Amino acid sequence: MSTVLGPTPPRPDSPEFAALVEWETGEDEVHVARTADGWNLHLYRYLPRGDAGASARPRPPVVMGHGLCGSRYIFDVHPDYSLARYLAAQGFDVWLVDLRGRNESWPDGGPDPELQWDFDDFVAYDIPAATETACAVSGADTCFWLGTEMSGIALYALGIAGTAPRVRGGITMGSPVVTPPTAEVPGVTSAVPERVGNRYRFSMVSAFGPGLAAQGSDVLESSFRRTNTDWTVVARYFRYGVPDECTAIIDQFRDWMDAAAMRSVDGSLVYSDRLAEFTLPVLMLAAAADLQRPPDAVEDAFRRIGSPDKTFVRAGVATGFAVDYGHDDLVAGYHAPEEVFPRIAAWLTERS
Repeated sequence: MSTVLGPTPPRPDSPEFAALVEWETGEDEVHVARTADGWNLHLYRYLPRGDAGASARPRPPVVMGHGLCGSRYIFDVHPDYSLARYLAAQGFDVWLVDLRGRNESWPDGGPDPELQWDFDDFVAYDIPAATETACAVSGADTCFWLGTEMSGIALYALGIAGTAPRVRGGITMGSPVVTPPTAEVPGVTSAVPERVGNRYRFSMVSAFGPGLAAQGSDVLESSFRRTNTDWTVVARYFRYGVPDECTAIIDQFRDWMDAAAMRSVDGSLVYSDRLAEFTLPVLMLAAAADLQRPPDAVEDAFRRIGSPDKTFVRAGVATGFAVDYGHDDLVAGYHAPEEVFPRIAAWLTERS
């Protein structure tokens, strides 16, 4: 068994193990954003805390979106490694969104195995609805968008297509425009998980993922580096935070990789050819040891976007970080609260 960070794992079949893995996110409020095409997206609000939260000059809301086959849990799966709680403690009004097709975010009829969705839906419907709702409830004119992986990629698309005018700038975490075919993207470049009907069964990890996390298994290295992650973070995320993903969006990501181009489903809009049109302020974070979204690909996107206010950070030993960060521990890793979170808060504060 490999060395793991965090409390010593008990036996996976014990009540003690189940108690350590049990988790609920700690939002203050839950809201629903209705999309123009009839989906009900659930938003989870973390109110500003402390003196900063009572400031006479309230900051714009920070709306946060997850990655492919992911959910809001990546931002709040442990109190010590929660980006949502950290930013709220710094006085930010934080909103986590579950994009369509996961947890409670479905049309009126609820979950339906026949429903499909794609990246274009996030750009045209989901993120506009989420950001409009956050601004309306908070009374703000504009907001920031923070996206990890897929939702960070969506920020580039939003800026080019102009579909979310409330977004004044944003942060991406592990978000290239074109991902190389050598990357280890679950479901896209791997045969796992199994494709069944209209879904890729990512949720299967809820059964065995926590046990692998407690073992510090190399199998999970492409998601969370065990040298930089408390095992309970990994166990909880795989137990609660990984939904099935529809085949349409997996096929779309595979198309992008095959064509070396980021484009709409119908091919009418090729975002990767129009990166110079992206002019929003942006902080782009890349993990030095990210196997799913390699840092060189993120840096290539950084060079190509047209924003006059852009910052690139590669989180690794060579740039002064304690470790070479991986894909998901960039967001919820052992060292993230002292090395990654303060950079995000400082960038947001400077532009608020």
